[in-house]
Amino acid sequence: MIGQILVVDDNRSLVEILQMDFELRGHKVVTAYDGEEGEKAIRENHPDMVILDVMMPKKNGYSVCRDIKRDPELSKIPIILLTAKNTKDDIYWGYDCGADAYVTKPYESGELIRLVEQMLMDYREGKRSYAWTGLPDGSVVEKESRLRMEAGGESLLINIELKEEPKEVYIQKYGMGKYRDFVHTIAWRLYNAIQEVSQTALLGQYADDTFILLINPTEENKMKEKIKLVCEEIMPNFYDSEDRKRRGILKRDIASGAETLVSFMSFDWKKN
Repeated sequence: MIGQILVVDDNRSLVEILQMDFELRGHKVVTAYDGEEGEKAIRENHPDMVILDVMMPKKNGYSVCRDIKRDPELSKIPIILLTAKNTKDDIYWGYDCGADAYVTKPYESGELIRLVEQMLMDYREGKRSYAWTGLPDGSVVEKESRLRMEAGGESLLINIELKEEPKEVYIQKYGMGKYRDFVHTIAWRLYNAIQEVSQTALLGQYADDTFILLINPTEENKMKEKIKLVCEEIMPNFYDSEDRKRRGILKRDIASGAETLVSFMSFDWKKN
């Protein structure tokens, strides 16, 4: 599968090697040598694949990856972080910022080439999935919706998004690891609950932890109620006893010292 690959790394020798490897296999290669230049190249070229270093001048790879994955027009571009940072925490933060794969240096050239070409194929065929939850990529759900409509059927796409303030306050208190545990748990509880309502429903996930749900329009009210019940059941389990009693987290204003209660995490239901 031939594609346009952007390589972003401040090590020019490594960039030249990668460029040669992929051009010999027929790919078009674009290069950049710091984070800001790399992000600009992504926005200007819309490559099929990005190979991105982490530790770079001006803007690190984690930040570039996170900003790209937050952009609806760019979020589906596969990003491989290729870096010497190889601790468990490094890898965790790589996937946390939305990376599709994490490869540590030194790497084996043949394995990287196989990974890139497999991801290019999966990307174009809509087969990518989020390894840490296993749910299909949102693009798979979108494609299925189009196919159903083209076949004369009815379909409704709904984005299920965590409300921003409760999410941010939760992460501040409990940490990203606990939040990830919650997302993993809710993903599969939602999946199972949705299947109880409709065997034809399909649940996917975007890079920013937004879920996308495909249903028949007649199932909307029943599905919405089912998801609400699942959330009410699960949410308290991810808070300590004091927060459970309050039904939320006390947020202190640094300037005034005043406290406000931020309720449990919950979802917004947005029709596409």
